[in-house]
Amino acid sequence: MTREHALLRAVALDDKTHNEIEELVFPSPRRLFSEIRAYLYRRSEEMDTRNNPYALLRLDQGNSRALIVLGPEFDKGSTPEHFHFDSGARLSFGLALREYDRGWQLASFRYHYEFRATRSPQYFRFDLNEARHEDPLAEPRCHLHPGMEDVRLPFPLHDPFEILDRIFFVLEKSV
Repeated sequence: MTREHALLRAVALDDKTHNEIEELVFPSPRRLFSEIRAYLYRRSEEMDTRNNPYALLRLDQGNSRALIVLGPEFDKGSTPEHFHFDSGARLSFGLALREYDRGWQLASFRYHYEFRATRSPQYFRFDLNEARHEDPLAEPRCHLHPGMEDVRLPFPLHDPFEILDRIFFVLEKSV
């Protein structure tokens, strides 16, 4: 096997991701926003740490584009805008949607789950890039950062709730 073969497989994986994005359609940003807020509210009610998803989660919608955001775009330390966990971990995320003929589709997302300071790895970040990278082997369109900024492992496309499920019921339960 050569790098060229690996690159061909990476291109095929990005093609598959592109097709999956085409199939994943949401009725409206407002509805998705409300469902995510309700999800976060339910999870928050199960915790000792108080979070206010109604104040933390924001929706910015314009012509054919929408952005659902919680916390800072880039995690540079704990802020009151993060969703905080009992373990000391924190979450921030943003997902962009664009309108198509059939409804609203994911354009990109970034979910950053930062473990408490003494944990290794330090974080997991789930990313969907808006466009393909020129080298999909080095940067797949949908990828996971396993606590290392320059490492991008291919990650299958998940809808927003599947990623939140992994964060709340797998990552958070592991600490």
